[in-house]
Amino acid sequence: MSGELVTAVREAVAATLREQHQVLRELVRGLSPAVLNWSPGPEMNSLAVLVGHLLDAERYLVAAAVHEAVERDRERWFRYEAPSDTALLELIDHTEGESLARLERLTADTLLREWTPPNDRLGRRFTGMRWLLHAIGHNREHLGHASLTRQLAEQRGIG
Repeated sequence: MSGELVTAVREAVAATLREQHQVLRELVRGLSPAVLNWSPGPEMNSLAVLVGHLLDAERYLVAAAVHEAVERDRERWFRYEAPSDTALLELIDHTEGESLARLERLTADTLLREWTPPNDRLGRRFTGMRWLLHAIGHNREHLGHASLTRQLAEQRGIG
């Protein structure tokens, strides 16, 4: 794989993650903790949980793409309550910085070679490229959930 192709992949993934993060920022900016932490019903997640989980998973998946293992407390984010929109905006910014820095370490080898992080709860073995595609897809899925959750909160007059 040529260096130009690795650069193209890096830039495409970085641009996509930045776009996704901007959508997240727009979803949470200006919302009160009452809206951020509201759940539409049993077994349904709040905006704060969705954003926290999405970013935690992104951090893990992008690290896996460059063959790094990172510690993860997945369950913590399913209990998360945001104290403010500022806290979530800072979390988005921090995760974006981490992800973009990791993308700088992409190589042809990390993109093409299969790898299983030692702490992967599902024992998945993917190429770096597939880990990146999984990160983007997972983000997109939860962006949809978050958008719908915000719409439901607005319709019900929450916050």
